Amino acid sequence: MEWDAGKADMLDAPERERDMPAGKVADLLALAGSETIIDYGAGTGRHAIAVAERLGPEGSVIAIEDSEEMFELLSQRLAGIPGAEALLIEGDHVPLPDQQADRILAADVLHHVRPDALSEMRRLLTPEGQLLLIDWERGHPREDGQPEDVLLTAGEAIHELAAVRLKAHQVDAPFADRYTLLASAEPSPRE
Repeated sequence: MEWDAGKADMLDAPERERDMPAGKVADLLALAGSETIIDYGAGTGRHAIAVAERLGPEGSVIAIEDSEEMFELLSQRLAGIPGAEALLIEGDHVPLPDQQADRILAADVLHHVRPDALSEMRRLLTPEGQLLLIDWERGHPREDGQPEDVLLTAGEAIHELAAVRLKAHQVDAPFADRYTLLASAEPSPRE
């Protein structure tokens, strides 16, 4: 999923906040305040900070990145924010125990990470946990964002999530040119 850190300023551009406000993303997580949240592919930490602001002292947000340069920027951004920490990963493996996350946020990363990272997200979710997945949708004309050939439709994304036993449905969200899915782990045969 490694991303070009030289483009980090794009992630905090005013049009990004206009098109996908971090506070609205955090609201979709429906937090009580004590959850553990993983921000998968956290970039500059814009969403992780909004999530941390909604957590109480027992909650935490783990913002993960696989680019060392982005991790450095993310670490600086999260320094001093209660309950927030940055974690550098290598490849798709997240060095955390199974069923660690009450919520996982994956915003604008699915087109970078599938399919192995989806299995890892499922492993990390608690049985009652939820994955909030927001990504660029194929078929929407736009000036920025990813090329069409790497994007999915909402239906295709739901199908990919189902392949790793994540049951997803689309939710209404006011994010331009993106679909928003909420998924939960289906019990595995041994559960």
